[in-house]
Amino acid sequence: MRGWDEEDGNPYLPVKWPWEYPLHICPEGQKYTLEEAKEIVESTWERNGDLLSEWSDLFNNNTTPLPALPLRVLPRVTKNCVSGDDCYHVQYWIGDTDETALDHPYFIPCEMMQVFSLGLSSPLARPINIYGHFSVRDAWEPLRNYLFNRSRNDPAMISQGCSFLPLCSPCRGIYVCPYFLMDVNLWIKEEEGSPDTPLFSGYVEIDTSFAGFGSVLIGRIETVIEVKAEAEQPSDVRISASTSGFDEEISLYDGKFCGSGSMFKHIVAVKKQEELHVVLKMNESTYKWTFKAGIGVVIAPEHPISGFTQYFVMNVSFRTKGKAASAWQWSCICNDIENVSVE
Repeated sequence: MRGWDEEDGNPYLPVKWPWEYPLHICPEGQKYTLEEAKEIVESTWERNGDLLSEWSDLFNNNTTPLPALPLRVLPRVTKNCVSGDDCYHVQYWIGDTDETALDHPYFIPCEMMQVFSLGLSSPLARPINIYGHFSVRDAWEPLRNYLFNRSRNDPAMISQGCSFLPLCSPCRGIYVCPYFLMDVNLWIKEEEGSPDTPLFSGYVEIDTSFAGFGSVLIGRIETVIEVKAEAEQPSDVRISASTSGFDEEISLYDGKFCGSGSMFKHIVAVKKQEELHVVLKMNESTYKWTFKAGIGVVIAPEHPISGFTQYFVMNVSFRTKGKAASAWQWSCICNDIENVSVE
């Protein structure tokens, strides 16, 4: 295994480690017979096939706008679950609902996923409140890394005509080597007296080597953007980021800010030797920053940010071992060099 070694600082890459799984027997497999599991698998694959066929018809008829390609949902139980063989519940620690660790080794550039938005299949006909979770389990540590996480008492209100859920920042980068699992359980909160409506509950495994991601994911560095500020009057603030290889913006903050302290902390994936652009829009004014791994700030506003009476601080950290890399480490990163000690 390769990364920034504690003793000599040499780089290493993340690999799927032979974890000691918390569960050796799939709990789902104990609920079904082999015949029942077979029927569930066949029914799930049939449903996936129907959705793909419907999408293909829309594509062939040049339908616009074309909805996203449907993902292949995994059956809630498989024959491997029942037989005791290795199944996805065991591989991805499904029985463990803890959040993945914040402190872990950070790596030289590798394949990382960047999530821009979570969209429903179509705009809403009425306002609704959504709660539950949307998380990712990756090969580094297959525990939940949340992109959406709301309790029933604190749902997200989605307006009529809207089709996107508000994202939260993952607690660390999402590493795909090359597999990862989407762990989803979303509900619509109904009025008192009516049972809540399930929106989607299930698991989807993505194999990036066959999913058409190509070189987009390769050579990216976990990057932390944090803003601390103080404002006496509430102001509408919108902050977004963009980086090479992606056409879409990453929404970092969109709302009113008043008071002092941390405005947000967000983790994004930035390609090595490429730039990270951050844009702030406030009170009809626009402010721009540019950062680059191994260099730091390339471009910054010439004037103070209006509306922030005492301070406005933007910290960007291109992370390796939980801290900024030294100059020689960045040289290794940029030139794909690994130091080797010879005895």
